[in-house]
Amino acid sequence: MQKNDNDPIVHFAYEAIDEHEKVASTTEQQFDRTIVPLRKTVAQRFPTLFLLLVTFGFTATVTGIEHFLIKYEVLSNNPEIIFLVGIGILVLTGTLYKKLS
Repeated sequence: MQKNDNDPIVHFAYEAIDEHEKVASTTEQQFDRTIVPLRKTVAQRFPTLFLLLVTFGFTATVTGIEHFLIKYEVLSNNPEIIFLVGIGILVLTGTLYKKLS
């Protein structure tokens, strides 16, 4: 038995689907109006705190690398080696970046 668009059940189903779509759309719009202002990034909401955390993280990383490099006597006595290794890494990563782009 095949149903057509004149069937009252099909008509009722289409009306129900349309009503659900309207409710979902309205709910989504209300949700966006309520939530979007709260979704500001951390940097926008707390710029000073974010700046302090970034500064601390960068300083801790640099200090950790410095202490790590000083542990080895060869690097401690020859800072030129550290400089050359750093330049080499920058050249290597720059070349890799160009090739991948």
